[in-house]
Amino acid sequence: MNKYIFPYSESIVISLSKEIEYIKSRSKNINYSLENCQNKILSSRLKSELNKLNQNRLKILKISESMFKRNCNELSFEFLLELTKRSNSLQQI
Repeated sequence: MNKYIFPYSESIVISLSKEIEYIKSRSKNINYSLENCQNKILSSRLKSELNKLNQNRLKILKISESMFKRNCNELSFEFLLELTKRSNSLQQI
């Protein structure tokens, strides 16, 4: 029975891991832009995008925590959870 669950769950883990990496990268770029931005309208848009990225990161964190609680023996779920928690350090508003 487990052999039918793992490929599906692994593809979810991979997709969420890629999304977290995108969020980390984009957040880093936005923070850099905010440091150098002098236009208030652009700063506002960047902050708004950063907020949306943070909301997405929090959603992924909840999903990864839920998946880990259900299958705490799965290393891939633990990996996703760790990636998601580490991404928190890049969120700055």
